Amino acid sequence: MRTASRAPTITVRWALATVLLALTLLLGRENWPAFQAWARTGAHGVVLLVPDARALAHPVTQAWLDAAREEGLSVTPMTDNRFVQAVTRHESMAGVLVPDTVHRQASDVCVQALYSYVHQGGQVLLSYDAALFGLQEERYAAPYSRLSELTGFRYALYDSLRDETTALSPVLIHREAIDRLAIQPGKTDFEGPLARAAPPAGEWGELTTYGYGHLLYPHYRSETMDGPLQRGHIWMRSPEGHPVLSQHGYGQGSVLFANLPVGYLKTRTDGYLLHRLLSHFARDTLQLPVLSGAPEGVGGLVLNLHVDSNAAERPMLELERSGWFRQGPFSIHLTAGPDAYREGDRLGLDMPHNPRMQALLRRLHAQGHEVGNHGGWIHNVFGEQADAHNAARFAPWLELNQQTLSRIVGTRLASYSAPMGNHPDWVTDWLQAHGFSGYYTAGDNGLGPTRAYLDGQPPARDSPWAFPISNLHRIATLDELPQAGAPESLMTDFIRDLMRHVSAQGIVRLFYFHPASAPDFPHSLSVLPGTALELQKQGRFRWYTMQSLADFLNRRQQVHWQLQMTPDSDAASLQAHSKQSLQGMTWVFPKGRTQGMHLLEGQAQIIEDAEQWRVIAGDVHHLSLHWQQRQE
Repeated sequence: MRTASRAPTITVRWALATVLLALTLLLGRENWPAFQAWARTGAHGVVLLVPDARALAHPVTQAWLDAAREEGLSVTPMTDNRFVQAVTRHESMAGVLVPDTVHRQASDVCVQALYSYVHQGGQVLLSYDAALFGLQEERYAAPYSRLSELTGFRYALYDSLRDETTALSPVLIHREAIDRLAIQPGKTDFEGPLARAAPPAGEWGELTTYGYGHLLYPHYRSETMDGPLQRGHIWMRSPEGHPVLSQHGYGQGSVLFANLPVGYLKTRTDGYLLHRLLSHFARDTLQLPVLSGAPEGVGGLVLNLHVDSNAAERPMLELERSGWFRQGPFSIHLTAGPDAYREGDRLGLDMPHNPRMQALLRRLHAQGHEVGNHGGWIHNVFGEQADAHNAARFAPWLELNQQTLSRIVGTRLASYSAPMGNHPDWVTDWLQAHGFSGYYTAGDNGLGPTRAYLDGQPPARDSPWAFPISNLHRIATLDELPQAGAPESLMTDFIRDLMRHVSAQGIVRLFYFHPASAPDFPHSLSVLPGTALELQKQGRFRWYTMQSLADFLNRRQQVHWQLQMTPDSDAASLQAHSKQSLQGMTWVFPKGRTQGMHLLEGQAQIIEDAEQWRVIAGDVHHLSLHWQQRQE
């Protein structure tokens, strides 16, 4: 191991009250019991390493904690000083997360503690610029990152590369990593020129997002240590060949290194990789149970219909006549005004004066479908002209659309989708003020429902849930196929693969389309109910609406739970409670290491699936489980 010079010893003069106050503000009441237990007993699950209490207020720290919570992980912050103590005392920690952006500075003592922890069998998820600077200075450690031996290659080579230390490029992902990380269908393009140029042929695909030719990520250029990295240890790389995601063994432990700022990216509506890495680290590397984001752990889709002009009227009626709406429930959003493309064109639905569509809407609502607000009265005018500075003009259009549709179905609408995906920040404020529970978003492609960050700042705790679209490379829906020069079969296969993916993973994603285009894509529309029926017969798929899933997620946010793993023993337990009912809350356990599970308190179903156990809580407020954690 390269020996780093020892940084000067400093005394941390934080009062305990300051630390506790900062933690209370950051974690919120829902995570406070877990921190109290950690502080009281010294028993550690997964910890998020932060330099000191000040870092708890940073948006990127919050992004890591929010992503962990949404992925169902139990994570507690731990300061560097406390981590050094824990390693010195040989206290057990399930795993350690070292975030980007907020942890650039670290003492040599903390760096050595990380080496010791991993060498003794610890597992670490390390991100980008963590510990690049010494404790007292804002400059790179020379001649490369002090953590290079943990990652298996030298990076942050500022002494030799200077302005070329970092690069900005697309990212390629290996086929094996797609399976390991459970990357969503449509996120990776194996047919583009970058993927085709990457040897060996057919093994690397380009990571994509909606609406951009290339998804560009910053990363550190690198060089090998004493020999080349084994290919199987590099899961993602740049076109130049620099590792972007890699796993490396050190001593008895290992490090999963994300050479990109995944926490910062989440604060900029690109949280997909952070979420996937946290889920993989907890479920596959650490083999820990997680709290599912789907009721009873059953995956599914939110199918979001955008009905935005009178061109959709006849296709909607035809879909009803064919029995297509017998599946569901779906989230059906309408733009209700008389115009569509420009004021006065009379191409809108004109819902106040359209008895045929009013009747259809009432029938669909009576069947259980959700009716929602598709924005500002005149679809394209709102979509093209609404911006950060003209809320005074367009907020009344949202209100008019809301009042019109609510009056027709006899209930207040609670879900929203932006015309043309145009969603200025003030719209989120308007939705929150009017009691909306969810909205469609073009950001965070591929995620499930999330509380979205705005301009780098954390969302309010009671803000509506954002439902990101699921992208197929650079498009997301049927009527974008022609502009991409792609056949309908590409979308048909994508829909089928997406539905099977959410079913297998027990997650919920959103897919949307415009009914006006339904006559042009009959095969794709038929595969939706057909595949759903196939998976429903196996008990592995459900349709969800935005509102129903948001209501479930709001209850899930109120669940306090923690794991207790006894050091030097295979005994483990889970305690959960909530002021609201735990009904439908589901903990998913990896089957390989869990045995002898039994219920100590509460009511729950324990279901054995092929590769996991599901513990589905009943209508109780407390739950206690005990099992044996088989050692590897």
